Amino acid sequence: MSRTIEEVEKQLRALRLHGMAQTLQARCLQAQQSEGISILDVLTQLAQDELDCRQSRLIERHLHQSGLDDFKIMRDFDWSYNPKLPKREILDLLSVKFVQNADDALLIGDLCTTPLVICLPAGYDQCFLEFPLG
Repeated sequence: MSRTIEEVEKQLRALRLHGMAQTLQARCLQAQQSEGISILDVLTQLAQDELDCRQSRLIERHLHQSGLDDFKIMRDFDWSYNPKLPKREILDLLSVKFVQNADDALLIGDLCTTPLVICLPAGYDQCFLEFPLG
């Protein structure tokens, strides 16, 4: 029973396996060009593609639900902007131990500086860590 790539992609989409459907053609081409790649390897790669796609959509959904406007993450934070910021304490705060322990955190500072500079990137980091915001 011979099927075309398009038919298989359609079936994958019907099963809501959009990540697999998006990469099926590339994975088939890769398998054709590679010697010694097994069908199990191709299936494993397709399954990982689906997991990656779902993780990406989950992060996008968390970002949308958070209502945060600008996309900034702490990895991009410029610590030289204000060298007086207590870096170690802030990083400890961002470890979200207080969220896991169902505790609260209170940031005090000038309205448009410290809390905002820390809270927006922290909110984005939490979207990536799969903690629901809101």
